[in-house]
Amino acid sequence: MPVVDHDMLFPAPQEEVFGMIRRVDEFPRYADAVESVTPLDDKTYRWQVRANGMVFHWDVTIIDEDPPHMIRWQSLSGIRNTGHYRFSAVPGGTRVQLTIEYHLPTRLLDKTVGRVAKPIIHHISRQAFERIRRSVTHTQALASSNTPVDPKP
Repeated sequence: MPVVDHDMLFPAPQEEVFGMIRRVDEFPRYADAVESVTPLDDKTYRWQVRANGMVFHWDVTIIDEDPPHMIRWQSLSGIRNTGHYRFSAVPGGTRVQLTIEYHLPTRLLDKTVGRVAKPIIHHISRQAFERIRRSVTHTQALASSNTPVDPKP
């Protein structure tokens, strides 16, 4: 079962970073490959991702949440995956650790599709982290200059 890990420092309070990442339906703003994330209820989302000319769909539910410290999810359909975010207050902001595990149904798929899937998942999650960090930085700069903050930068 392949694993993708990311770790990034966000220059904002833990509660703010947690809040941005918890707004799952906004992820299409943060990663080009994420075409849509549709809320099915307050903890379940249908993802649609386009990568390498293919479209993938899956439903994910948040199975555990401890604001502003942790979010854990698992897929309900599509490519089986689980993961979690961990948020820690550190000097200068918030450290976010992301771990995603995905499970392909056969060893053959794991060896063939897995070679393509891991770099794609890594790219999407890295791009999302970088764009969320940029958005947090932009929001912090506007707040410190007493300029009204547009919720959709």
